[in-house]
Order: sequence, then C-alpha cells, then structure tokens
Amino acid sequence: MDNRSLAVLKGLALDIIQNAKGGHPGSTLSAAPIIYTLYTKHMKVNPSIYDWINRDRFVLSAGHASALLYATLFLSGYQFTVGDLKNYRRLNSKTPSHPELGTIGVDASTGMLGEGFATAVGMALGERILEERFNKKPKNVFDKKTKKIIDYYTYVLASDGDLMEGISYEAASFAGNLKLGKLIVLYDANKSSMDTNTNKNFTESVAYRFAAFGWHVENVKNGKSISEINKAIEKAKKNVASSSLIIVNTTIGEGSKLEGTPKIHSGELTKDDYEQLKKGLGIEGLPFTLLKEPAENIRNQVVQRGMTKYEEWEKIVSEYKKDMPSNKYNEFLNLAYNNTEIDLTKIDFGINYELKETLRESNSKVMNIIADSMWNFIGGAADVASATLTYLNGKEDIAYNNFNGRNILYGVRENASGAISNGLALSGFRPFASTFMAFSDYMKPSIRMTALMNLPVTYIFTHDSITVGADGPTHQPIEQLSTLRATPNLYVYRPSDMIEIIGAWNCILKDKKPSVISLAKTEVKVQGGSNMLSVSKGAYIESEPDDNVDVVIIATGAEVQVANSIKEKLRTEGIGVRVVSMPCMEKFLEQTDSYKESLFPVGSKIFVLEYEGSFGWEKFVTSTDYLLTINEFGKSASKDEILKYYKLDLDSILERIKSLI
Repeated sequence: MDNRSLAVLKGLALDIIQNAKGGHPGSTLSAAPIIYTLYTKHMKVNPSIYDWINRDRFVLSAGHASALLYATLFLSGYQFTVGDLKNYRRLNSKTPSHPELGTIGVDASTGMLGEGFATAVGMALGERILEERFNKKPKNVFDKKTKKIIDYYTYVLASDGDLMEGISYEAASFAGNLKLGKLIVLYDANKSSMDTNTNKNFTESVAYRFAAFGWHVENVKNGKSISEINKAIEKAKKNVASSSLIIVNTTIGEGSKLEGTPKIHSGELTKDDYEQLKKGLGIEGLPFTLLKEPAENIRNQVVQRGMTKYEEWEKIVSEYKKDMPSNKYNEFLNLAYNNTEIDLTKIDFGINYELKETLRESNSKVMNIIADSMWNFIGGAADVASATLTYLNGKEDIAYNNFNGRNILYGVRENASGAISNGLALSGFRPFASTFMAFSDYMKPSIRMTALMNLPVTYIFTHDSITVGADGPTHQPIEQLSTLRATPNLYVYRPSDMIEIIGAWNCILKDKKPSVISLAKTEVKVQGGSNMLSVSKGAYIESEPDDNVDVVIIATGAEVQVANSIKEKLRTEGIGVRVVSMPCMEKFLEQTDSYKESLFPVGSKIFVLEYEGSFGWEKFVTSTDYLLTINEFGKSASKDEILKYYKLDLDSILERIKSLI
C-alpha cells in the first residue's frame, strides 16, 4: 500500500504544479519518498489541532518543493481544500510558491536557501531548553523517560543548494557544538542545482563535513526505498547524543524524460512528460482525482498516530498540573498560548539623572532587569557581547551539558544567530541577537525573514555611527540604518538615553514585533525632556525654546544631546530651537496627521541630525542642505577628528544652521 500511496502523493503534487503552469517538479519528485516516509511513519502532529505545542516540527528548507508539502498536508488531513491546491502560487492563496508562516501546517517561512536549515537549528535549541525547564520534576513525580510535557523532534528537508549556503555551515557547526539530538536533517541529495549538476559546483564530501561538525550521519543509498529511509530516521531518532544528517541519494525529476538534469529543476512540464509521469504512477484520468484507498492510507496513518500521541500528552498535562507548582504550570500555559508579558512602566529602574554613561551601558541595565522578570528572554551576540554589553549577568551560558542558561554563545556567526533567533521565537521565546551595526549586513537575510514572519525578535546593534572612530570605515556604519528602516514590518529604535531605552523596550515587549535597537558608543546623560511613554509615538518634543520656534532639529540617539547643546548655543543669539527626538521613525509615520503637524510649526526651518546616512530623511526637509548627516564612507581617526572633518562638530553645525536661516 505504501507504494500506491506514494504514487498518489506524487501525482497530486504534479497536478498542483501543472495546474499552476509552473513550480519545481524536480525536487518534488526526488523528495517525495522522503516526505511520505516522514509523515506517514514518524511525524507526531495532530492536523485538527495544528498548533499543538508538543507537535513535531517540519521545516521545508528546500522551499521550492512546496507543492509536495501542500499535497502532503492535504492528504494528511490538514485544513486544505482541492480549491486551495488549485490556487497554488496565486494571489492571496493558502498555497504560496514558497512556504509561509500562517499557512496551516507550515512551521516556518522559507525560500532563501539555508535560512530554513538555520531556523530549524533555533527550533531544536528551543525544544531542548524547554525540555530542561519543564520536564524536570521534583522527587521524580513520574518517569521522565516516558512522560515528558515537552518532547518533540525538529525535522528539515534540505537540498544541495541549502548545504552550499554559508549560513548552513554556521548553523550546522553551532548545532554540532550543542549536540542538539532532536534535530534531524533529511538531505535530498539529487545532485543538481538550477544551472548545473553538482559534479561541477559542489564536490565536497557532505558526510565528512557534518561528521567533522560532530553530527551523526546516515546514508540512504536507494532514495526510492521507503523502508531504507524509514530505518535511517529510526536510527537518527535513537541517537540523541548529536544532531543527525540523513543523506538520501535521489535523482532529480525521478521518472521524467528530463530526470537527472537541471532542466527539470523548475518550470512547467510538457504535456507529454506530465502524462507519461502520471501513467507511470498508475494514476490516469482528470487532474486532482485521487485513488481512494491509497489516499486514505496516508490520512489514517498521520491522523491516528497524531490523535493517540495527543491524547497521551493530555494525560501528562493533567498529571503535570497536579504535581507541579502553580507558577511553573502557569509558565507553561503562558508559553503554550503566547501570553508572556511584562510592563516596564511599573518597574523602578533607579535612573541616575547625573550619571554620564554609554548607551550600551544603559541598555545593559535595562536588559538585565527584563531578564530577571522574563524567563524566556534569551539571546546572545556574535562573539562581541563584551563590547555590545548584551550579556545577561547572573544567568548561565547555554552549553551541550547545560540548557538552563540564558546566554547563547554564538561565536562569530552573525547570519546564523539571526536565523537561530527566528527559530527560538517560533518556539515561544523572546530572543535577542547582537553585533556591531556595521556587521548587521551579515544578518540582513535573517532580519528580513524575521520581518516576513512577524516574529518578536530584537536585534541590538551597537557602535552605530561614524563616532565609532579609530576602527575606521569598515566598522563605521553609514547605510545600515537606512536599509533597516526600509525593511517592511520592522521597527527601528535609536534611543537617546536610558529613559528612551526603557521606552523602546516597553514598546518591543508590548508590541511583540520584529525590532532593532541601535546604540552609539557615545556617553550621554539622561536628557531633561526625555519621555518614556512618548517613545510609542515614535517622535515627540524633547525640548522647547523660550519664545518662538525658528528652527526644529530632528535628532536621534546620542545626537539628541548634541541637538540640545546647539539649542542652548543658539538661544544666546536669539534663535529659538525646538528639539524633536525621533527614536522610531516607523512609529512616528503611523501617527495621525494632526500629531505629526504639531511637532513642526508652519514656517520653521527643519533640520535632521544623525551621524549616519541621509537616505530616508529627505521626506522631513525642504532641501538636502538641511540634512546634518553623512553620505560617504568614514575615516580612521578619533571621534572628534572625524566629526570635524565631516563638519558635523558643534561649531560647524552652528555655522551651517545660521547660514540657512
């Protein structure tokens, strides 16, 4: 029956692609035995309760094989209709060209090769941390080997292309270091990419590479054999001492007239090829016509296993409720239903208004207070925590033999740290990832996926302007803030002092949105007009002149302090300056027109002060002459030398403003 059911799965996936007049038939055909075996023999899911917290996760890192995934989910009993399958790749359908979070049965958005792989590492890490927190029972209340409230696997389908990407190297090395034993990667080794066969561009031994990472490696010689694939998965599941890679040797476009060639990678099959494939599968007749018994066999295997496992788990939850302290049980419920919250306005941060310190130092204090109040606040830096000051004091480091920690030692793996953070967010955590702003470029693909999936990941980037100084232009960010602000669905905060940092974090924790906190190295005092609650409006009047408003200076971050100094200098010359702090441009642009207009009096000259690129600020000024920014790479010199060279020191700015009013 398995072979007949597999044929039904393949046939339906081909129908989906052919009806859409495009897709990726090559990997759909090669990977079908892998996905069929995984779902019918192993996946612990309950299609009727698709968001069950203890379900197995599946990440289609080879996102181009989406038609195969949708066909599998449909046949497994998920909430898909034939109409949904016929709308594949069409506007606003439940079946987009690549898997997207929000589609029932899809655990992570994928598309950019390697991102799914690395995200799955984060999901596996999340499972391991949750195990440690919730499965340990006092006085051996019940057998931990058989009764675990958190106990699931994370499976990945990866392609040749996935394993060529640098992010997969970073993530695989990280997973190997932590020995994430419930991460199982099924590698569809069909020996082809879009342009060529891999004998021309990917000739390394993947098995040796992953073995060197500390992974368990299985090799399935016959990728068409359900029994061989099944045995390999069973071995991998028993090996909890390390992550597992199962190399499944397949042929791209198995059964097609173009099998084994890059030509079958993507596109629409010819009519003749499509018909001969369907005939070879023993499935003839109209598209989307299913053989009843083989189709029901898939559904029955998935549903019956899922319902049984779910009912067993419900009993464990009932025991858990009775045997565990109420606070631990409530923690679990909040995790399961995404209700973890904290209101920073009710916390006394002990702000010292006379203290001058770097924004990194202020942020570190805030983060550590948050960490004391939120158990699922977790993260790390790309080996620069001592510089970004994002280490959570008094909290342990996560290690292969200790998952009670809160500090993740990513090593120099910026790209992977972003994707792993996405995986943690998908597992119920409030993760953060940090590095220098100039290096955020390495993380941009992962940040984009954060925004696409609308995940509550916070990126903390320090050393964020030309005031980095002597490290030079390689370390002085110019265009990065503009790029981040241009990313849809991403809030970028550049707070001016500790009060605005608290306000930014309060918004972040409340909104549960993808966010960036950008911090300069500069030392600042708390500004006299800083307002924690006004950060939620994105911009507000930080200080006013004594009389009329002649000039408005929009400033962000440490430059608010500079703007206030300019204000005081010009006051002595009878020029009234209003300082508008804009810690979050995106939030400001969401405000009403009346609020926006209230900040900028008619007839006043508006300047923008930010020691980074000008792109995006043009909308606030009448001429680029009013942009006190920089649009070229910096120099290796001290902070003061650089500011003077680019005429962004206090005296130069004063001269420029006076010349323009």
